[in-house]
Amino acid sequence: MKKFILLIGIISLSGCSTLQDLKQYWPRDHDPIMFNHLVTTDIAIKRIDCEKADWTIAYHSAEVLSQYTEWRKDPQTENMKGLYAHTERMSKGGSKMFCELGKKTAAQRIEAAKSAWQGR
Repeated sequence: MKKFILLIGIISLSGCSTLQDLKQYWPRDHDPIMFNHLVTTDIAIKRIDCEKADWTIAYHSAEVLSQYTEWRKDPQTENMKGLYAHTERMSKGGSKMFCELGKKTAAQRIEAAKSAWQGR
């Protein structure tokens, strides 16, 4: 109980700016549209055939997801911007091995966002 009272005292004395700084790390409310874009991007990346390596659909859906998370000020914004930049690089082509590695890297970014958004 004493720790709780001390915590309340510290927060109230430190002002609103501290609360705003901490608030950016709190989970946001569930957003089904944003999660839908994540699923769409995931499916698009999984369907890429590295023999042809057409990243167009994945690139466009990652762009939408990146913009959406930025406007929403979601904690996963930097991760989704990274996914978008990654799909942009991959859309410029490369070898089959480069494509396979690119799909794995994109899947890791998607998994990180999925884990962060789970349970909201």
